[in-house]
Amino acid sequence: MHTFELSAQSATATMPNSNVSGPRHLICFKNWSVDLIMDVIESALCLKCRLQDTHGQRMDVLENSKVMILQEVNEPFLNMAVSKAATLLGAYDVNITDQLVWENDYMGRVFSLMADAIFVSTMTHMCAQRFAAQSTVPVLCMRSRTHATIQALATVMAVFEQFGTLRGINVSYFGSPHPVLNSYLLLCPMLGANLRFRCCCEKCPVSPLLYKASEEIVEHTHTHLKQCSCKDNALQNADVVISGPSNPKKIDEFRLCIRDIESNTNKPWIFFHTGPRGKEVDDHLFEHKNSKTFTAFENFQYIAAAMMAYVMKNYKF
Repeated sequence: MHTFELSAQSATATMPNSNVSGPRHLICFKNWSVDLIMDVIESALCLKCRLQDTHGQRMDVLENSKVMILQEVNEPFLNMAVSKAATLLGAYDVNITDQLVWENDYMGRVFSLMADAIFVSTMTHMCAQRFAAQSTVPVLCMRSRTHATIQALATVMAVFEQFGTLRGINVSYFGSPHPVLNSYLLLCPMLGANLRFRCCCEKCPVSPLLYKASEEIVEHTHTHLKQCSCKDNALQNADVVISGPSNPKKIDEFRLCIRDIESNTNKPWIFFHTGPRGKEVDDHLFEHKNSKTFTAFENFQYIAAAMMAYVMKNYKF
């Protein structure tokens, strides 16, 4: 295991661009700089080093602030991660789960009167963008059809904990199309990683929503991107293997085991499952010593805390 060496900064250091006017929205990785991505990950890593156990802990970073969790569909892991992070930083949180009418452009304006930051989970990414355009407080995309912001960053954070970098790392994604894959399609080339993925069967070839955007980033970063039609090709020379949840009708197509990984790479690989776990992954792989799935889940709260500390207080741990 490599040690990730954080830059020497105090716990009260601030993020760059502190003079930016208006609320800081974190909606789409296409609008994040590499420096911002790294600042959020470094901040989360520093907080984790500082507080390995967050139970019963409460800081005053966001003292007396109100954080709203606004979602169309209940996402228990993400919901609890944001709630725990808000409480940890001294804020109060409120959770609203409803079939929201995002077309009402005044919603962002109304809700921002009642909260200091708003995490949004929606099935349509444009809704989050439209909502943020009307909001006078920071809006953060927790999950949308095209982004799984917290989960993707939490997994990337776990990769940094293991290898110290993403530059030159070979990432393999194997599973049905999922918002987290769209996030990796942007994050991997931005951070210097190579990505191979298989997300469809040969009978029904489809490309993920952000595949074209990923190709454009790859061209500038000189990384590698390949959509594969078979399992062995997708897992070739992998350092990081990520398995996504599979449609119950396609379990056999996306079934993965330790032998599949070890027969296609001779590298010291690590494994993540996106969740929810189905029969596509057996106990031997899910509970393997190289599986870092629960490390990524644990990182949800640290990433959420780093994101809200940045947008609300320009604060870095």
